[in-house]
Amino acid sequence: MKDVIGACIFFSIAVTQGLGLMCLQCVNVIQPRHCHGITYCADNEVCYVEKIISTDGIRYNSGCREKGICKVQNSSSTTLTSGDGLIQTYACTDCCQSDLCNSEGCGEPGIPSTRGPMCFGCSQIRNATDCRTITYCRQTEVCHITEEVEFGDKVYSTGCVHSQLCSSVASRQNAISDLSLWHTFTRASTVASTSMSTTTSQAQTTTFPTSSRKTHTHATHTKHTTKQAVTPPMGVVVVGRRLALHKRYVDCSQCCHGDLCNYECHRLDKATTPSSSKSTAYLPTIHPTQIFHPSSSIQNTWQQSSPTTQATMQQSSSTTQDSTGQEFLLAFSKHENGNDADNISLLVTSPENGHISLYIPENNAYINKTLTKGENIIGLDPHLTVDNLQKENKSVHVLTDVNVTLHVQEYRNVFDTGFLALPTHCLSTKYIVSTEPAFDGANPAYVTVAALKDNTILSFKLKLSGNDTIEFKGRQYGDGDFLNISLGRYETFQIAGLTDFTGTIVQSSNPVSVLSGNTATVVPKPVDPSNIFDAQTLSQMIPSVPSLGKQFIVPKLQDRHSFYYKIIASSPNTHVTVGNRDTTLQNEGSFQTLESFNGRSVNISSDKPVLVVQVAKTMQSHYDTASGAMIVTPSVEQYRSDYDVIIPDPPKRNLQTKYRTYLTIITNSSEVDNINIDGKKYDAFNSNLQTVHLNGKSYSVISLEMDDPGLHKVNSSSGSKFGLITYGFDYAQGYGYPVGLKC
Repeated sequence: MKDVIGACIFFSIAVTQGLGLMCLQCVNVIQPRHCHGITYCADNEVCYVEKIISTDGIRYNSGCREKGICKVQNSSSTTLTSGDGLIQTYACTDCCQSDLCNSEGCGEPGIPSTRGPMCFGCSQIRNATDCRTITYCRQTEVCHITEEVEFGDKVYSTGCVHSQLCSSVASRQNAISDLSLWHTFTRASTVASTSMSTTTSQAQTTTFPTSSRKTHTHATHTKHTTKQAVTPPMGVVVVGRRLALHKRYVDCSQCCHGDLCNYECHRLDKATTPSSSKSTAYLPTIHPTQIFHPSSSIQNTWQQSSPTTQATMQQSSSTTQDSTGQEFLLAFSKHENGNDADNISLLVTSPENGHISLYIPENNAYINKTLTKGENIIGLDPHLTVDNLQKENKSVHVLTDVNVTLHVQEYRNVFDTGFLALPTHCLSTKYIVSTEPAFDGANPAYVTVAALKDNTILSFKLKLSGNDTIEFKGRQYGDGDFLNISLGRYETFQIAGLTDFTGTIVQSSNPVSVLSGNTATVVPKPVDPSNIFDAQTLSQMIPSVPSLGKQFIVPKLQDRHSFYYKIIASSPNTHVTVGNRDTTLQNEGSFQTLESFNGRSVNISSDKPVLVVQVAKTMQSHYDTASGAMIVTPSVEQYRSDYDVIIPDPPKRNLQTKYRTYLTIITNSSEVDNINIDGKKYDAFNSNLQTVHLNGKSYSVISLEMDDPGLHKVNSSSGSKFGLITYGFDYAQGYGYPVGLKC
């Protein structure tokens, strides 16, 4: 047996000073290196590993043992019979005298050199050095330690976090720095008073050694000049709340690189003392929030009115606001077979330098980062995925001090998805959703809701396939039933099932964000399950009913000979025209699923707002074709005149060929020559053009391949409005979403 596992584990010597030799300690593991328990030996002990052969197969024990006993056992094998008649042969015993050396032995390999870091992994311990469990992180993760103070007691937690998330986690004396304080109230719900005394903030920059590159996290500290009000940055006035009331705060939160480095949390002293001065209160713009008026069928389930600012549907839909903003509320679903994503990336495009703060209520964590002009990529803990039919605190609240565009990319082995994140000023209280049915018994369709405010009454008017049902709290819910629940601020709730929820109506007393899709499915469901198909995770953030339009062009998709598209009614008796065919969707939530057999673009018009979703078909795969995607189709009314889009650079995988990414531009045919992509005309790229007619107007659908990952700017030199969609395909991978839209 080797006395040394690897040079990187020598760091554990610093950890174990005064604690003795560190050894793995487990019983009946399949290999010594799969043991995750540790112990510290006495002075007369060494590490050992023994091989046991029984009717259950080969297993291994490990731990500390006296040197003399270990030497004797190492020279012979022993057969013993236990009290229950189980015959066990101790076929091998190996001993060694260096930290964690018994991760190998008796002919079994040790810990591989190519891997993520080995970290202490414990929760709720009084001393960091009391941890007796190790964990192996992914290669994209680093070790992490948190020291929390709750009711005066210090509590430590250790483990792994994603390196991108960790690069901005700051040690701080208070759980709420000024950046983090932005999350106390959302801007749309905060009413400012001109008579309140306020303070100004002095920024302080601290550099934290949490990655191989220097990362600067900017935290601002505010001293209060009045007990009645505190004004954090951007004019969010917090009334009647004092930080002294917080019973729990993070005293230290730190990341480190290297094996077993997270045994201690080092606080960083503040370099300067914040100062304060009086200033005139800045009054933020208060955007109107629509009141929800329940229909008669739901009215009797609610006994309280909505405490929101009155605004009509017409006011919401006629606003010139779009998908750029300063506040977002996100949630993330599981991927295939109930697994979390391997990587969740926020693709943030900023027009200027600024700051961003992310609040993760599930673990009361804050991520405060500096934004640079242009492209910014922020990694999130991929384990922040919601569970089915449970109220959880698994949203992510995002605030910035500049208007940004936010796209989300999720990666899980070969299951990818992405969506356009809609800012909170685009959120409302009524949605219709689109999902895809399950193709097996393990991967459900889902609808996820995140609440922006406390006391949010949520109602699902379920639309289910056939006689399908879902169960919640011992009750079965079928097609047409109402499922009602109350959510607190930042709480999430997901309905999921082996059905299709398309046409389900989501209504709420306060604005919410809604996402829907399927954890992994095949489109369409294969008749012969023995065929080889690559299931695809589908996820889209759904625009609210007030923002929907009546005119659509569903564009062709490159690499596809055909595609599906759904038209879902937001109101009863909606008349729809597709090409030369007319139809009527009788009820709210009624929908039609159609197919473009020749892959050509499709024109759609309706007399009432509808949701249109395009679904790329899953292609039969032998490692040379692509999975599907679900894409919200922007209406003509939602088009803009300029867009910023970050073409992702996805992680490389086995069997992966080139990831083909495309942009689709939909514009009035007379404006084609005014469209610029990074200052160039479309024909400078590998592109093609189709012409489509809609309500007497001629539109051009331009499809072009984008080989260059990173930020790209697409605009109209004449200021004309056009639609923009991005999507990409490769073996077992696919994603797509609108780059931006008006809301």
